[in-house]
Amino acid sequence: MYRRPFLFQGEDRHMSETVVKAEGVWKVFGDQADAAIKAIRDEGIGKPEVLERFGCVVGVQDATFEVSRGEIFCIMGLSGSGKSTLVRHVNRLIEPTSGSIELLGRDVSSLNQSALRELRANHIGMVFQHMALMPHRSVRDNVGYPLEIRGVAKSKRWAVSDHALELVDLIGYEDRLPKELSGGMQQRVGIARALARFRHSIR
Repeated sequence: MYRRPFLFQGEDRHMSETVVKAEGVWKVFGDQADAAIKAIRDEGIGKPEVLERFGCVVGVQDATFEVSRGEIFCIMGLSGSGKSTLVRHVNRLIEPTSGSIELLGRDVSSLNQSALRELRANHIGMVFQHMALMPHRSVRDNVGYPLEIRGVAKSKRWAVSDHALELVDLIGYEDRLPKELSGGMQQRVGIARALARFRHSIR
């Protein structure tokens, strides 16, 4: 894992607040997940034996970490090691088999669907592995779209979008369509979209 501070201009540089906290998170896919976890803990068996004995796949094994406000926190590993699976627990796109996830002091697993939708809409930005940009919208409008669907005024969302595009070095491309950008530039538009949503919501 890798971490470093990241702050928007004018933000408080006090970084003691924990915004994401994961404790003992396990995700085991299969009907005998609980038995598989017990065997891993008691016997120290690995993924191949878990699959053979229990017909289960270990996605995440006993992950614990904290992320502070203003911090860049990277989860690194080999292909298939469970990085995306772990990240999807933060906004509960995947339910943990065991363990807990807190976001802004709230136990994500305990939220009902309404509270979970509110949390996702107002406090979480996500960059997709495939950029998922809207081809008929400009770069600026793609970045500002999460704010648009929340009813943020056009002048505000354009200002936030332009600032986010500046952070990813895409100033001058605001009015271009995604097809006019390289693949790497499109990825940066996706990052800017997540940053714009984050900047507007978490202070």
